[in-house]
Amino acid sequence: MDKKYFTKEYGIDSTHILLKTDTRVNLEEFILKQRSVIQDEIYKNPLFNGYESVPINSTSRILELMTRASNITGIGPMSAVAGSISQVCLEYIEQFGTTYTILENGGDIALKTNKTVTLGVYAGDSTFTNSIGLKVKAKKDGYGICTSSGTVGPSKSFGQTDATIVFSPQASVSDSLATLIGNYGNGKTDEDIVNNALEKAEDYNEFFDGAIVIKGEYLAKVGKIPKIVTVE
Repeated sequence: MDKKYFTKEYGIDSTHILLKTDTRVNLEEFILKQRSVIQDEIYKNPLFNGYESVPINSTSRILELMTRASNITGIGPMSAVAGSISQVCLEYIEQFGTTYTILENGGDIALKTNKTVTLGVYAGDSTFTNSIGLKVKAKKDGYGICTSSGTVGPSKSFGQTDATIVFSPQASVSDSLATLIGNYGNGKTDEDIVNNALEKAEDYNEFFDGAIVIKGEYLAKVGKIPKIVTVE
């Protein structure tokens, strides 16, 4: 473990955050507050937990991010929940002058970095799991890299991809887009699954920098993505 950085894991109900930062900070109360805001909104407006975008009237940053992402994709705000939590946590840490912070929340990453970092790729039983990484250049203004999977993890997906990864300046948008694109990753063969997901991605390319879709031995991309490197 790199001793120059502060690292901590947070496990609060369905939120599981791994933090690496140059700023010593405790996020527990902040995470609890964000979860409470979301739960209160669902109680007042059950459709917020549905599969379609819904209008809300709130000044809460977390709800604003989730709703904005949902309006882009047309699917429910909860499709952006993990990425949005990562993003507001990053924005909170930015108040303390961080130049290097990476937050990973169940595969949904918000980061701000002053140097190139290599991130691992986990795609279930795919041959690419733990064999490739993404070499991400410095992102001094923040960035979002989020993953959806139809074969790994508890999150709801209507698709069959092992991993759908989306890159954009906002983790909230990356998260909802990864869910949407992954939902269309269906087909009789692994190749069909990848191609069908990427075809849907093309409809939303104005909202992201790039996307990767993985199924089995197939990997394909659209747009601009970080350099793919081999890892051991």
